[in-house]
Amino acid sequence: MSVEVGRYGRLILPKHIRDLYGVHEGTRLIVAGGKGRIILLPVQTYDRPTEALYGSVSPEAPVDEPTQVAREHIRRKLSEEPG
Repeated sequence: MSVEVGRYGRLILPKHIRDLYGVHEGTRLIVAGGKGRIILLPVQTYDRPTEALYGSVSPEAPVDEPTQVAREHIRRKLSEEPG
């Protein structure tokens, strides 16, 4: 399967791929690259992001900046190579 890059760098993902990965109009995608590949990762969003993060970070000591720790954790999780 292939897609063609159009004007302004736009591309159209085939419907079965969009359906398979839950990509719809307005879905944000992370664009990553490495080893000669371009990777598109759907960004999962939450109505209550703090609840979605609850328990995902186990600090060894008290944290003065929990928001910064949470953001760093999310960056690490998103940068992990998929499957």
